[in-house]
Amino acid sequence: MIKDRGCIVGITGNSGCGQSTAASFVAEHCAGVCSLDTIGHRLLNKRYVQRDLADGFSNRSMQAMDESEIRSELRSIVFDDPQKMAILNSILHPRMVRWASISAELMKYGKGIKVLEGALIYELKIDRYPDYMIVIEDTAERCAERIAARDDIPVEYALKRWDRQFPIDAKVERADYVVHNTRDMDYMKQQILTIFGDIENRLLI
Repeated sequence: MIKDRGCIVGITGNSGCGQSTAASFVAEHCAGVCSLDTIGHRLLNKRYVQRDLADGFSNRSMQAMDESEIRSELRSIVFDDPQKMAILNSILHPRMVRWASISAELMKYGKGIKVLEGALIYELKIDRYPDYMIVIEDTAERCAERIAARDDIPVEYALKRWDRQFPIDAKVERADYVVHNTRDMDYMKQQILTIFGDIENRLLI
């Protein structure tokens, strides 16, 4: 039987490493998953965020866009401009941290393992919330190809995302567990399920 308390497991990596896929593999084995990407997408649907983006980028039309349109617009203006990326981060990141901290506080209650998943857990300094941190490791080149195909952006833009995140080696050094996403999905799934089995054993009384 699992102890009568919440356990939070963080799953992170750099963009394209596969942390969202890893979280999906363990979704049925845990009591809930909180995704930073989902938090970010929800924020883009908020009128006050749309207003701040419109003001920050001097683009009033952004107030009339939906979340998918805003994401498309942002991809076209920020990923090749560090100053505009800084504007975006100044608007979204503090709100993501607040939302994630509230979610983490709620996840502490009740039995079972809860997952906090996202590429920016270390960058946003919310790694203090999980009891265990799992880092998904892969190469920048492989991840950039995945991101480019997923988001329909040039590979060089995807590599710039990596340049703006912590080095993957630094994240690996801080991890409690490391998953190597260097082969097929079955290989990654086997690793993440083994890790969750170990965490569950640690929580047994």
